[in-house]
Amino acid sequence: MDFPQLDYADVTSGDPVRQSKFATELVKSFETFGFASIINHEVPEETIKECFQYSRKFFALPHETKMLSKHPQGIAPRGYSFVGQENLSSLTRADRNMDKYVETKESWDQGAPNDIPNPTNWAATEAIPGFRDFMEKMFNTMHDFEERLLVSLAVGLGLPATHFDLMHTDRVNEFRLLHYPEVKVKDILAPDTTQRTRASEHTDFGSLTLLFQDSVGGLEVEAHNQPGTFYPIKAASPAMIINIGDSMQRWTNDRLRSTCHRVTVPPAMRKASEDGTDDAVIPSRYSIVFFGKPNRDVSLYPFPQFMKSGTKYPDITAGEYNHLRVITTQPYV
Repeated sequence: MDFPQLDYADVTSGDPVRQSKFATELVKSFETFGFASIINHEVPEETIKECFQYSRKFFALPHETKMLSKHPQGIAPRGYSFVGQENLSSLTRADRNMDKYVETKESWDQGAPNDIPNPTNWAATEAIPGFRDFMEKMFNTMHDFEERLLVSLAVGLGLPATHFDLMHTDRVNEFRLLHYPEVKVKDILAPDTTQRTRASEHTDFGSLTLLFQDSVGGLEVEAHNQPGTFYPIKAASPAMIINIGDSMQRWTNDRLRSTCHRVTVPPAMRKASEDGTDDAVIPSRYSIVFFGKPNRDVSLYPFPQFMKSGTKYPDITAGEYNHLRVITTQPYV
């Protein structure tokens, strides 16, 4: 599946016609796929490359060093989560009465410096000079661009350009580095082994998610009109992949829907396995993810503009909804 590749230069051009075109195309892509791909965005390519370099350095640290920043008890993802700790299959697969998977990924999570109730434990990263300074700046870069995307999204939906501004002032976003260690294809596909995957099918909880991925592949998106059918996504950095989260789905009363996605065996390697290559190994995969989230006290009740036929959702705050979803993915919350 190839999303339309939107050009953010339309927005920065200053041309109202091009800006309106971008906003319209953004909403259309979200309505059709729940996802979009953007080029010429405002995150410099060299900055993206540097972030991937820091990611590789962090995940190459000894396990005992990474565990100095182990994920604390609680619902806010912070610090290091080891392979198998987070289980996204507790979300969608449980909803669909499907078996849970063991997920072969590890992650680093951080919040904003001003999120005092949920501080980031940087202890492990002291082994990497410059890591914290770079990552805090990268958080701000991603946050600022997400805010600009929300302006385009508001315009495309026929809302005032500043509609989402006051809903995202507290910077309760989460910034994540992900590493999927190399794994044999047969360890994921073989029916007689413990069910494993890289990341189970799931939706995101917030407003918008911003993603950069390497060229290894494996990201798949579920078709809106074909539940259970997933298509591979090819876009690699510096292109940015963005997708709708559950909060935006609720606000728009399902006009925009958060789409299930997963990380599994890349198509080429799946074919090699089917052709009899038993020892095929999926290389390590790295991705950079920014989860844009509303202020925790903001209501997710649908906006009046999208309730002509009534509402599909009860009132709940973003913080309450996030809590309900996160507690299913962590063993100790």
